[in-house]
Amino acid sequence: VGLAGLVDAKNPRDILVAMPATHYMEYSVEYDIYKPRIYFRQKSDAVLGANFMMGHDILFDAEKGRIGFSESDCDYMSIVQNAASSTRD
Repeated sequence: VGLAGLVDAKNPRDILVAMPATHYMEYSVEYDIYKPRIYFRQKSDAVLGANFMMGHDILFDAEKGRIGFSESDCDYMSIVQNAASSTRD
């Protein structure tokens, strides 16, 4: 599950990570449209930010040069709201 074998036969051990639109689209009240929050400014590098990581547990194994992903059931928005309310108290 989650391996790219059916999509990319040349790299069957690569993974697929689901990222819902709510993690990269932002509503603009001013223009009444949704705007993408994905930027393609680098020619060869990519940055996976917090929006990409939401909903996943991620293990960075620098020693072996790999990254591991698993889906997470954490409720990010609840964590943020609780942190914000605790700083107000």
